[in-house]
Amino acid sequence: MKIADAMDMKGRLIIQRFNPDGEKVDEVKANNFIVYSGRDLVAKMFLNQQIAPIRYLAVGSGNSPVNPITDTALQQEIFRKEVKALDLSRDLSDTDEIAVKVESGGTLIQKNRKVRLCVDLDFVEPPNQPVALTEAGLFNSAEGGIMYNRVVFPNITKTADFKLTLVWEIIF
Repeated sequence: MKIADAMDMKGRLIIQRFNPDGEKVDEVKANNFIVYSGRDLVAKMFLNQQIAPIRYLAVGSGNSPVNPITDTALQQEIFRKEVKALDLSRDLSDTDEIAVKVESGGTLIQKNRKVRLCVDLDFVEPPNQPVALTEAGLFNSAEGGIMYNRVVFPNITKTADFKLTLVWEIIF
């Protein structure tokens, strides 16, 4: 039986703002683009190449639309931070079941995997506040490296008055 798997890698960034009392004040969600360099990174893992894993989240002030083919870095990176250690019981999960049509005319039930990566930008991060944040990406190095994805979101002017938690959900 031949099947056609239409699942594409995709992701969503959830930005949560917390006040000094630890209460969530608001939340912004933005779907991202898995850029070509990120797809290339995944493909190289299948070729048994030694590739550093995605471990850093960067934020910036660029606002040009994402070009998944040519973007290899943020437009104007401001700050980069290592993601929190992953807890597989919490950060790796199944998504809802979906029906996938097969060539024979039937359907197959499929589950996808979701990975959650989290970073807290504490009250004093990034430095030199206030700073406008409008873009983010995931990278495999503390400096430079390979960008996996990029998202542009509505302006958040980061000040020392609040903390941000950025939660990136990647679905395979």
